[in-house]
Amino acid sequence: MKLLCSVLLLCLSSFLAARPVIIETSLWPGFTNADGSGAYFALAKLVLPQEQYPLVIRPNDLGRAWLAVKRGKADLTFGLTQADIRSFGLEASALAYDADTIVAVYLPDRVPRTDLTLLRLPALQLGWEKSYNYAAALGIQAEGFEVQNPAHAIQLLQAGRISVYLAESSDLIAVAKQLQAAGLQQQWLADVPVYAGFSPTAQGRQLKEQWDQRVKLLWQNGQMQAFYQRYPALQRPAPVF
Repeated sequence: MKLLCSVLLLCLSSFLAARPVIIETSLWPGFTNADGSGAYFALAKLVLPQEQYPLVIRPNDLGRAWLAVKRGKADLTFGLTQADIRSFGLEASALAYDADTIVAVYLPDRVPRTDLTLLRLPALQLGWEKSYNYAAALGIQAEGFEVQNPAHAIQLLQAGRISVYLAESSDLIAVAKQLQAAGLQQQWLADVPVYAGFSPTAQGRQLKEQWDQRVKLLWQNGQMQAFYQRYPALQRPAPVF
């Protein structure tokens, strides 16, 4: 009986010690799926031991998700560039975990490819999806039209409302046929590292410290290398440990 009570107390203390980590993020197919699967969620489960940090996933629009983390209403989010980190004032993982491949989508009969440089882009009518300020991510100062989604961007490009649509290449896969039918082309611009974001609170900084320590350990013991082999769609960072 005493042994049973001891086991129950141990289980209870472990349960009470476990602190749920609220992940608030946009849904990206294959990366953050609604059912909790995907490469980014798998990374979180690897880095944060589940017996200590059970995960609670809350899908939301990207900008709203980042604001929730900033206000301490959520603990962790994904997909932040250095520009986003500065803009929202979040804590960020020491090491990037992936990269956004940013491309310019354009009509070649209206925009010469020679204009698709970081120096010349600010002079063009740019557009990007809401909350995805890829001009800032590229390090250029430019105004842009916020489009609803890639399909909306195609309409604006055809109508001449924007000259160039800045997008992450994987977001265009679903509209590949529409892009081709409209005569639109893509030009690679940059691979921009993205980071995990944490709340700028004492609790958030503690979680960031735990994340960074675990990531370093996982690289050192080979588990992180194995993780990136299982998820080849991710762009593996170059750790300096």
